[in-house]
Amino acid sequence: MIIRLKEMRAVKELSQGKLAVLCDMSVTNLQRYEQGRMKSIPFDTLETFCRVLDCEPGDLIVRAKNGEATTE
Repeated sequence: MIIRLKEMRAVKELSQGKLAVLCDMSVTNLQRYEQGRMKSIPFDTLETFCRVLDCEPGDLIVRAKNGEATTE
C-alpha cells in the first residue's frame, strides 16, 4: 500500500508545515507518512487527512502492484 499524501498535499498547494499544523501533528510524523516509513495509519489520522485535504481514503491510499502504485 502506498500513501499518496505528498501528491494530495501538492494538489492543495499546502506545505508540510501547514498540513502538519492543520492536522495537529509534527512535521516529522507527516514526513514519515509521506516517505512511506509508517507501517500503519490509524483511522483517526486517515480521517484527519481526508478532512483537511477534502478527499476520500481511496484518494490517499493505493495498492502497490509490481513496485508501482495502482488504483485497480
